[in-house]
Amino acid sequence: MIPFDPVTAGTALILAASSPQICQMTTPADISVVPKTAELVIDTSRTSADLQGQSIDTINPYGYNNVTHTNGFMEGQINMRSSVELDYRLTSMANAYCIYYKKVTIMLDITPKIVIAKEVSEDSCMYSAVLEHEMKHVNADRKIVNKYAQTIGKKVFDGLQQRGFIAGPIASENAQAIMNRMKSTVSQLVQFEYKKMEIERAEAQQAIDNLAEYQFVQSRCPDYKSPLAASRGQ
Repeated sequence: MIPFDPVTAGTALILAASSPQICQMTTPADISVVPKTAELVIDTSRTSADLQGQSIDTINPYGYNNVTHTNGFMEGQINMRSSVELDYRLTSMANAYCIYYKKVTIMLDITPKIVIAKEVSEDSCMYSAVLEHEMKHVNADRKIVNKYAQTIGKKVFDGLQQRGFIAGPIASENAQAIMNRMKSTVSQLVQFEYKKMEIERAEAQQAIDNLAEYQFVQSRCPDYKSPLAASRGQ
């Protein structure tokens, strides 16, 4: 099992604004990344027949002439989201504000779940073989989350640095629109990283579901007969 690296990365920058004499950050912005994982859930309540209708994200490595059966799968989720806390100061100019990032928190949550067919769970050999395979998928997700927990804070920091950690002076009638844009920018930066993570995750998961791995799992329990194969005369 790959444990989570505890990550709480605080980063700060005092940025010179377009009008530095008026709007300057006196307190650095704090950017924190908080990864969390839920306890692994193993579901053995569904039958082999139930599992066959499940949509699997990875591509089946067997040829088209092979009849295959789904013995189990991993359906864990990874969520990435952010929260933004802004603050402001009234300037010496009439009805004008300096608006700045006070705190940005990026949450990475993983909810690992493995589903194994009821009939498979009743065979100790095949249950162990399938569980070991599905744990490879769980650990791949944990590795991806650990990686992005270490890097996303810097990515968001760099993105905000390019645009500015402080805005102003802003006329009072425009303040809310600027605050909305500042929050939206963080959300867009996080979503961009999430899309990259999704692609990397898909590649890592597909690498596990290869033909050699499937054949190895099957070879662990040569005497096991799928109830679906028996019912179909295979």
